[in-house]
Amino acid sequence: MIRNIVRVAVYEILLLILGGTAAYGLDIIMIPIIYYEKQGTGYVQKTYRRDITADMTAILNKYYNVQVSRTPLNDRLAGVTDFDARRVAEYYHVDDILYGAIKDDGSSLQAELKLYNRRTDDYGLFFASDANSQYERLIKTASEHIMEWYNTDRDKVDALRHAVQDLQTEIVSIKDELGDRKRAEREREMARAEARRKAKEAVEKEFALRLPVNVGHWSYIDRLWVETVQGTVEAVVGIDMFPELQFPSLYDMKNEMSMGLNIGYRNGVTKNKYAVLMNSIFINPEIKYHLNLYTKNWICIGGGVFYELDIWKIEDREYQQNINSHQSLTGYSVSLDYAYRINRLFTVNMGINLYGYFVAESSPVVRSYLGMVVTLIGGKYEK
Repeated sequence: MIRNIVRVAVYEILLLILGGTAAYGLDIIMIPIIYYEKQGTGYVQKTYRRDITADMTAILNKYYNVQVSRTPLNDRLAGVTDFDARRVAEYYHVDDILYGAIKDDGSSLQAELKLYNRRTDDYGLFFASDANSQYERLIKTASEHIMEWYNTDRDKVDALRHAVQDLQTEIVSIKDELGDRKRAEREREMARAEARRKAKEAVEKEFALRLPVNVGHWSYIDRLWVETVQGTVEAVVGIDMFPELQFPSLYDMKNEMSMGLNIGYRNGVTKNKYAVLMNSIFINPEIKYHLNLYTKNWICIGGGVFYELDIWKIEDREYQQNINSHQSLTGYSVSLDYAYRINRLFTVNMGINLYGYFVAESSPVVRSYLGMVVTLIGGKYEK
């Protein structure tokens, strides 16, 4: 492809060079040719059935850059004078001005043309004559006289023009080839993008089984409960199942859900008037939503319900007696978690949990934790 681009650039440079050579670098301004018909003993300016100026321009433009003057001089009924030609040359800042007339005497056409050159301040005169029915031959003859004045090598110019046309054809062909290659490359890229999208969807349908283990600190939210029992440590182990049926990508971010079961132990103590020791065991089924924010970084929001068994041991120091009791509670749980998936097997995470009870007498519990998740099954697409 790079070679073709270079070829196009080289060909376009050659095209500019040859195009300029084919035009011989010569600019001619033509003042519209005037047509006269004989009436009686004199001539009257009239309009010919053909556009004389356009026909002559078409022939000369094969070899020169001919432009037709549209100055107010064209409106002169008496024709163009030599002084007018000098004025047009100054107006356009060009050296060569072509002007003149064609006369019809009833049996023949006579062309009388002049070519003014501003650099030499001189004139060239051109005459041609032909029958009334040979207008096109007359125009061709007059044009050839002008080309002979400039010593134009028409064969060389024609050869250069053919070379220019061949280069233009070659450039168009190469550009079409480059366009086809670009379209093919775009199609291949679209196919690769579609393959990546399908591969990502296949990853989202993978079944996985993971084992979360974490340790943290817990505390009651209500101040009265905090003064009674201070939370120390809480340890949780669980099992999370990621079903094969998952959600589609969310703005190109992988997202998945899991269903899990957590079993935890909680310890609390206090050392004021009473020595309190609390041991709790809870079971917490939970549903979680996981969102892959960036590379290996994930956030998780979860919710569920729990059953809790609290075993209390209260020592009354004043009366020297111990009180043992237990209670069963149920409630709801909410969790917010950040995880970094190191590789397909191990993930480190941290987060916060809120446990609320269905009975108004018990204070909600808040917990922060650090932990690790071990993948038991699946995760083969994780890096």
